[in-house]
Amino acid sequence: MTEIALPPREPRSSVIIRAVVQADGVAATERRVRNLSAHGACIDHAGDLRSGQSILLGIGAYEAVPAQVIWARDKVAGVRFRESIDLDHARQPRRNEAPEIIKTGWLANMPDPYKRTA
Repeated sequence: MTEIALPPREPRSSVIIRAVVQADGVAATERRVRNLSAHGACIDHAGDLRSGQSILLGIGAYEAVPAQVIWARDKVAGVRFRESIDLDHARQPRRNEAPEIIKTGWLANMPDPYKRTA
């Protein structure tokens, strides 16, 4: 595994954000972003990303952020964005993404905090 030498990275915030990863020869897949900064992120992968690979990352309100895979290990990969991103914009729900309705588990029985009660 070849890793690209870069200066030390800035601190990243731990997050749980869904994102879409599109890479050459790989169908666009939804992944989890584990941590995020304005210049990079750590994302889950299924062994299909490799160091040095160029990808597009759809995250939050961003539809396609150009990035490069800096390192890839068993189930996670570190990516560096070609240009810095706005973290608030990246944390917004993706466009055309309907709110998830929870139908099972204890959250399914939780009352809607926005629903008026009599």
